[in-house]
Amino acid sequence: AGQDSVDTAVGGRRKRAMEYSDDEIQNLYAWVDSVPLSRPKRNISRDFSDGVLMAELLNHFYPRIVELHNYSAANSFTQKTYNWQTLNKRVLKRVGVVLSQLDISDLANCVPMAVEKILFKIYDKVHEDRNRLDNKSSSSTRKNQKPGLESTFFGTQPSRRSPLLDGTRANLRSQSSEMETPAVSRMGAGNTMSGRADLQREVDTEILIEKEQTIQVSAGCPRAG
Repeated sequence: AGQDSVDTAVGGRRKRAMEYSDDEIQNLYAWVDSVPLSRPKRNISRDFSDGVLMAELLNHFYPRIVELHNYSAANSFTQKTYNWQTLNKRVLKRVGVVLSQLDISDLANCVPMAVEKILFKIYDKVHEDRNRLDNKSSSSTRKNQKPGLESTFFGTQPSRRSPLLDGTRANLRSQSSEMETPAVSRMGAGNTMSGRADLQREVDTEILIEKEQTIQVSAGCPRAG
């Protein structure tokens, strides 16, 4: 019975692995290779099994919530599990990707396609977050937005990992600059008009005072003869 349950679990994992086409998997590997990591990817299941490279990849996209010193290279299942549990609690849950205990066990045990399954979720989440930022930038100026995903997660450097991700932050800055410039111009014009109006009021007031003084002096003077 125990062997049957193991075979069923393995069969389920194989079924999940077949959900992705070869092209999708190769594109995913190319995306991972475009991210600068501390060691090259040779066998992705083994290379990512201790969670360190996953932490580095997440740090590349969400640098403000990943502290790399919390994750050390490991060979033992216990230390690998600890790394994944820490990453799950401190980073992945905040991003919106949650690992089950089975996921963590599969990742630490180098089960085929366990890493790819999580990477696909992270890939989709990164695109979702960046699209959300892009939509926000088109609806309002950044100076009126509350601190959101960009200030909380994404770093200050432009994306270099995929053509689909490149340029989003540059577009945000460009749109923001174009939207803010007219406001500054209007503000300067408004200040100029306001200053002129104030000056004119002061001149008018002085003229009225002089007229009143002239009338009072004329009224108080005795007539000649």
